[in-house]
Amino acid sequence: MSISWNFLIVYTLTVLVATITPGPSMLLALTHGVRYGVRRALASAMGNTVASVLQALVAVAGLGVVLAASEDLFRVVRYAGAAYLVYVGVCMLRAPAVPLNAAATGATGATGITGPTGPTGIEGVEGGVGAGTSGMASTAGTSEPPGGPDARKLFAQAFFVAAGNPKAIVFFTALFPQFLAPGDTLARSALLVADLAVIAFLGMMLYAVAGARIAALLATTRAARWYNRTVGVAFIGSGAGLALSDR
Repeated sequence: MSISWNFLIVYTLTVLVATITPGPSMLLALTHGVRYGVRRALASAMGNTVASVLQALVAVAGLGVVLAASEDLFRVVRYAGAAYLVYVGVCMLRAPAVPLNAAATGATGATGITGPTGPTGIEGVEGGVGAGTSGMASTAGTSEPPGGPDARKLFAQAFFVAAGNPKAIVFFTALFPQFLAPGDTLARSALLVADLAVIAFLGMMLYAVAGARIAALLATTRAARWYNRTVGVAFIGSGAGLALSDR
């Protein structure tokens, strides 16, 4: 396999710009960083990365062309993703605003506050900032409070938010032919997908770190309420935009 550094740099920058552009997945990473800290947001980043890799593999396999050409299939995936984004947004708007314990968040990477399980069984953003049953803030070395969202639930939420956007597959379907030729080896395709995975993971973690940094600003009920409202409206707007867009 022969690949030039110039080629790889151009591809990496292209994917990086597309990945870190603010969207539902990055907003979710920011919110998980605010609520749970960087360490627990690792699960969210992994969920987004797995979904992105699967979408890329679909594009490389040529199935993305089928999705792009099939109006009915495209609509089904698009509407399902839009409905989930709206659901997350509504749950954020309805969530009670309980201020974060900023000191505990900075020390442990977790809020020590548990959120209720939504109809999907996925805990995380659904509870909003500080939503749920507040308890003693966790200290360094303690385990997650019983009933709190575990890594699997944070992973699942990030996965569904990313996977619910069929435009990502269409984007990859348009992207990879610019960097792959018909005679290219499987190893070359694998390298591009692996590069994408690293960028997707780091992009999510960048937003999670930013969320953890601003957690101290949400240490009042008023700030937490406005955060829930702002993020809730953003999720609903993203869902509506996805549902109403032609492509």
